[in-house]
Amino acid sequence: MGLEGLSYLVGRWRDESRSGEPGTSTGGGEIWRLALDGQILVREAWCEYPATAKRPALRHEDLLIVFVDAGTEVRGIFWDNEGHLIQYREVHADPDGKGVGFVNDPATPGPRQWLKYRYEEPDHLSAVFSLHYAGAPGFTPYLTWRSVRSPDPPE
Repeated sequence: MGLEGLSYLVGRWRDESRSGEPGTSTGGGEIWRLALDGQILVREAWCEYPATAKRPALRHEDLLIVFVDAGTEVRGIFWDNEGHLIQYREVHADPDGKGVGFVNDPATPGPRQWLKYRYEEPDHLSAVFSLHYAGAPGFTPYLTWRSVRSPDPPE
């Protein structure tokens, strides 16, 4: 699988729903675009959460860069405004070409992380970010969302 197999992600997406940790967002979205003459796929995402009794309102922002390494394997690197860095070492396309999963490097300390996207006709994306802690039976959803494609092209 190369980046061409992920072309369904390219576009501007507006969240219809997003919930999990740290709660239910009041808005969000993401922009996927090819950059550097198609050598990388860039996702810029954001979401906002209202204040609660335990924390003030917050805006989460992140950046994911997907690329093909020298060995022809698709990889990803994620950063966010909370100080997280995730190196996705395993990228798996669904057999029907309408979904992709990113799994972090197993050598990274902490829980395994899995980001899964699924394209749904005609113009929706569903996603789930899951964690797998050592000793647990499997991945547990941490955050889920559903987005609709905007008619505006990515910048």
